[in-house]
Amino acid sequence: MAEIARDPQSDGCVVLELQAGDVLLARFTGSVSLAFAEQTSNRIIGHIEAGCRRILYDVGDSVPTFSPVDVLDEVRRLGRAGGKTARFAYCAPENMFTKHFMLIEAAAFNEGIDVKFFSDIDAAMRWLRER
Repeated sequence: MAEIARDPQSDGCVVLELQAGDVLLARFTGSVSLAFAEQTSNRIIGHIEAGCRRILYDVGDSVPTFSPVDVLDEVRRLGRAGGKTARFAYCAPENMFTKHFMLIEAAAFNEGIDVKFFSDIDAAMRWLRER
């Protein structure tokens, strides 16, 4: 069953849904504020605490209203909640924060957080299920 949350300040929306029982898909649409992203992260942390260790963010149909530094802060917060066993994949269009993705991946890796950015959702799903 899917969880749906709407940003009361914009047209932003997120649908959280388990895919094949082992990947939590967080599909964002519309304008996404930092406050809404943080609220969604709190929900995802609940799933992590319940044992979910593979998280896929699909942000292709969203417009973030925050900076790449804010993305890194959320990756760090979620990574700390997931420990060394969680994996996080982000599926985003090539033009969304593209030049920052490698830096975010490297910074997260240095902190023991397994995160990777993709432009293809099938590739992201395969990577999440590799191990």
